[in-house]
Amino acid sequence: MVSKDKEALHLEGVISLIDVIHDELTGELSRTTGELIEERRHALAELGSEISDDTQIEYSQVLPSLKMQEEIQVNRQDVAGSLSRMKDRPYFGAVTITDDDAGREKLYIGLNSLKDPSTNDLIIYDWRTPVASTYYANHLGPVTYNVPDVGARTVDVNERIQLVIEDGRLLDVFDSELYIGDDALQHLLVDTAKDRMKAIVSTIQQDQNEIIRQTSAKDMLVLGPPGSGKTSIAMQRIAYLLYLHRHKMSADNMLFITPNEMFGDYIGEVLPELGEASINATTFFRLRYKLGRRNEYETLFKHIERMRHAGAEEQHDFTLKSSEAMLAALDRTIAQLAERELKFRTVRIKEEPFATTEELEYLFYDKFKSSPIDTRLKKIQVELTPRYHKALDKAIKERTKALKKVHTYIGTDDELERRAKQEMTKQFRTLKNYIAHLQFVNIERIYLDTLKRLDSGTRNRTMAALKNRALNYEDIAPLLYLNVMIKGLQKEPKIQHLIIDEVQDYSPVQLACISAVFPNARKTMLGDKHQLVHPFPVNTLDQLNAIELTKSYRSTVQITEFTKQLIDNDTTESLGVQGREVTSISFEAFKEQLKTLDSESAAIISRDAAHAEAINAALAMPDVTLLTHDQFIFTKGKLIMPNYMSKGFEFSYVFIIDYDGYDQEQDKFLLYTLASRATRSLTLVGKED
Repeated sequence: MVSKDKEALHLEGVISLIDVIHDELTGELSRTTGELIEERRHALAELGSEISDDTQIEYSQVLPSLKMQEEIQVNRQDVAGSLSRMKDRPYFGAVTITDDDAGREKLYIGLNSLKDPSTNDLIIYDWRTPVASTYYANHLGPVTYNVPDVGARTVDVNERIQLVIEDGRLLDVFDSELYIGDDALQHLLVDTAKDRMKAIVSTIQQDQNEIIRQTSAKDMLVLGPPGSGKTSIAMQRIAYLLYLHRHKMSADNMLFITPNEMFGDYIGEVLPELGEASINATTFFRLRYKLGRRNEYETLFKHIERMRHAGAEEQHDFTLKSSEAMLAALDRTIAQLAERELKFRTVRIKEEPFATTEELEYLFYDKFKSSPIDTRLKKIQVELTPRYHKALDKAIKERTKALKKVHTYIGTDDELERRAKQEMTKQFRTLKNYIAHLQFVNIERIYLDTLKRLDSGTRNRTMAALKNRALNYEDIAPLLYLNVMIKGLQKEPKIQHLIIDEVQDYSPVQLACISAVFPNARKTMLGDKHQLVHPFPVNTLDQLNAIELTKSYRSTVQITEFTKQLIDNDTTESLGVQGREVTSISFEAFKEQLKTLDSESAAIISRDAAHAEAINAALAMPDVTLLTHDQFIFTKGKLIMPNYMSKGFEFSYVFIIDYDGYDQEQDKFLLYTLASRATRSLTLVGKED
């Protein structure tokens, strides 16, 4: 039986050791910082602030030494920061194992490793170390774990304990054979809804652990119900991969494609909490910038609202542009362009032709025909560049001549030449960018021709939109796919790993577009085929092999059971805490309840943006915040939002307004998505007065 007193004494000893190491490191930092400042001062005094030919060699010898010392100093500062964080919670669990080689040993598991400097022994093991996998097994006895470049090792797990530590104090300790699920451990799940997503390292389950540590070179698809920890698993997986490949991969080589702009902010604290740098996050909509600013594109949220009221033609166009048939047609178009039908635009300077369509076609199909498509275009680019410089030089000379003919004094000859150069370079900038981005290739015409082969009506409606320079959300993926695949530009080869959340919302064309933009990236894709807010979802998940999670930890048993009934789901297993029943109340009763609600995690969910504004006006409460389409920062408090904006987030309290106004059959997946946002309380509210 585990002894709380013994564990408390051990914790005191560890914290004391952390204090000693931290104090020594702080003193070392203070001393070396002074030395580094003095060395910089000495270098400037000896060599001067300007680099001359005489001092260049001396600088080349001194600078690498200074740079190395600065890097060591930054590393010391990082370690000192890590030690400061470790004092509050040095570890969260321990596992006692018996190894044939090392015998019986107790390993404490935390966010970071810690060595005893006097013995060089590890006294805390980073949760990402191979042996820490034994802690996440859901049974005692023989457990096998993998060591990279070594292979499988088997040990006996004799004991596993969980420790609840806050502010350096041991609050509780549990001896657990089943890692989570028994009543004694449910308090770990009591308050999961925060203002930001948090790390789940201390509550990783065995099935989650296997996903996090997956090292296969193949893309991975993880499906699971709300509260199964999919997004948290992804963040832990990023931290694990950064640890595993720390010498060849950094946070800059990873990217999270989030379902909306707020979500990037929502997950922003997880990796720093794990001691890793945050990775960049983006949305699919942001990829439209790779198409330039020639056209405006409909946002995702406006797209959803439009499609909810779309007529037959709009529904048809969206479904076609998002389909497997569309992707196949795009690939056929690209394949045939090597032989025929690549569309070019005449390049002009003002109104004068700079390179005609006929000339560009000759260069592409005759002069450079032996090269691949993207190489041919680059050769045309090379061909046009000297011509651009010649035209620019001519324009500068003509402008200089014109300025010199001005009768009043406006500058010296040198000044006039500089002015002419600035004016003409600015004027020719559009042409320069046109050549650099291969804009003489008419991607829009190629897109229209592809649509024509599928449906002339869709093609005609899209052509009208192009004339107005206002395209729909579903046009982004096919246009960008053509742009990247034909021109070979706008790729991001440095990204080695992608996390794609809510993957069930992506069409085959969007997924192919993402693969084209990030050609070197393996993908971890996360989704739930039942969480749908789009009125016309395009399901691509059935064609992919998936790892399926079935346990839900987030919401109370009552909320999870309610969501399961909405879609006749009998596979999800609820491991949440017991809570209050889902209730239905009037809008007036809701207003009174909201006045006294003391929570920084409450979502008031409306049908759409207009409905959200109406609710906000009806409530007129100063502590309630209306979230709009242009919201980039996730905020805590009592929030009103359109239903599609709530996807991906979790809240302690959720109120679905005008619940009876939804069609229980047609909107069942939408309601399932909304209801599963709640972790502790779900209230179904009547229509506002």
